[in-house]
Amino acid sequence: MTTEVGYEKISEDVECTAISPGYSTLGDIVPVSLHWKDISVSTVKEQRELLRDVSGVARPGELLALMGASGAGKTTLLNMLMCRNLKGLITEGTITVNGNEMGDKISTISGFAQQEELFVGTLTVKEYLMIQAKLRINESKKIREERVTDVLHQLKLWKCRDSRIGVIGEKKGISGGEARRLTFACEMLSNPSLLFADEPTTGLDSFMAESVIQILRGIAKTGRTIICTIHQPSSQLYQMFHRVIYLANGRTAFQGTPQESISFFEQCGHRVPDEYNPSEWIIYKLAVQPGQESQSNERIRKIVECYEESDHRQKVMEELEDISEIGAPPAMHKANVFVQIQALIMRCGLDVWRAPQLTMAKIIQKILFGLFLGLLYLRMEYTPRGIHNINGALFFIVGEYIYSTAYAIMMFLNNEFALVAREYHDGLYNLWTYYIARCVSLMPLFSTDGLILLFIVYWMIGLNTSILLATLISLLASQSASALGVAMSCIFPTAQMTSVMASPLLVLFRLFGGFYGNTETFPAGVRWLQWISMYRYAFEGLVVNQWSKVDQFHPEADWSDEKRDAVLRNFSFPHWAIPIDIVGLIVISLGFYAIGFIALLVRMKKAR
Repeated sequence: MTTEVGYEKISEDVECTAISPGYSTLGDIVPVSLHWKDISVSTVKEQRELLRDVSGVARPGELLALMGASGAGKTTLLNMLMCRNLKGLITEGTITVNGNEMGDKISTISGFAQQEELFVGTLTVKEYLMIQAKLRINESKKIREERVTDVLHQLKLWKCRDSRIGVIGEKKGISGGEARRLTFACEMLSNPSLLFADEPTTGLDSFMAESVIQILRGIAKTGRTIICTIHQPSSQLYQMFHRVIYLANGRTAFQGTPQESISFFEQCGHRVPDEYNPSEWIIYKLAVQPGQESQSNERIRKIVECYEESDHRQKVMEELEDISEIGAPPAMHKANVFVQIQALIMRCGLDVWRAPQLTMAKIIQKILFGLFLGLLYLRMEYTPRGIHNINGALFFIVGEYIYSTAYAIMMFLNNEFALVAREYHDGLYNLWTYYIARCVSLMPLFSTDGLILLFIVYWMIGLNTSILLATLISLLASQSASALGVAMSCIFPTAQMTSVMASPLLVLFRLFGGFYGNTETFPAGVRWLQWISMYRYAFEGLVVNQWSKVDQFHPEADWSDEKRDAVLRNFSFPHWAIPIDIVGLIVISLGFYAIGFIALLVRMKKAR
């Protein structure tokens, strides 16, 4: 166990290094006292009691820890204080900020560092924070840059500012401790007076855990109120908290300083042995032991009653009665929609172009396919067999546009749903601004790679087509495939399910593309499916474009309108179809984008 003298010396050193001296762009804050009284929570269905008459105080400049065994009610109390994740629960009690009841508006003056670290791993630490600053701070670019620099120094991230955050399983990035500090850095950009943290040391080794708690103490010293849940900290970490609250069976078992908790449990007849970690021993005494439920519940009941009759509870209740309405801090406002779109396009664009599984793979794939297809149909003659082969090459091009684009996007978007859900519910941006930014960011890569294939094949096969029209049709075909991929990834929760459900849909669209059979000969009951197939419009557009003006490109080919109509008649394609094909691809793209947004909105509402 760390001595009080040793602890004070450590904490002083920490606080001197955690917060850099001098001018801070974070500016002054309004100190916040958070009071909660008689908080009771139970489930609607099972009528199971999660919390009962829990009261407490969190003061400015303090680091407060919520502790207890699994199922004690720590997370429920934290959610109650933040007014989050309360669906399906019956809640009672009052929560005030500086004497004012705020309800769910408490999120506008507080930050929440969640346990799960969710970032855009392809960005560097500084890039990610700059984009977060753009979304969180309504100030000039200079002030945002100064704020990011300040936060990087305060949270000891300056050395890794140019390091990629990293993608698990793909690219190694910053360490676990740095990732945890980056979570706090994002929240500190908004300069909140009140900060919540869920299990900030989980998954870290003892050194990294101590570093994180040191940072939190330094942040608290600036006058902020910090509340965190924590599970069995080491002896040294335990002594670093200003105050602790123990919960057991949904009730308050103790509230006071770490040192007071040791003496309190000794008064209850549960002295902490010298060789034990105090927090582990106390949590053990407050846990329901398997096979000893009745004895454990009786022990917990006596400890709770002892606390309710103690001076510690009396002190808390006196503080709860002494509430002066001094006003809540000013609310934090998100950026306007134009700034949101700009920042999110920048983030999504960098993510797309830096994604190793997308950028280089797709470009190399299109080059290889283009060369292979070009060699296979190299300078094909305009014999009946040659015409058929060229039509086959055009259908392959359409299939490559649509299939590879749709599947690449399906495997890509599901990975960031959790991050978007968190940021959206934190109020960083509107959902439609994210959706527009994400769709726009996908356009450059998923358009240029298809054009690489088209230009290689155009030159090697010697296609007799208007390259401008072919380019336009190719871009629209890629966009319709992108829209399909976006919609499917928004509808289904996992990449595997998206892939499984999309496969038969793409096969159906391909069958009605016109190459595998004249669609006019299909049964009338299913013939209409050709009009929702992007394969149909893209293939028709390229075929009509190819055979409409052969005589202009190759006068020696002895081409005529009759020969053109004979080729197009095999597919029931009219020679005037290109404007309809362009409109059809645009409508399909907009339709799938609309379906995707509605599906994403529904999923976001359920993820609350």
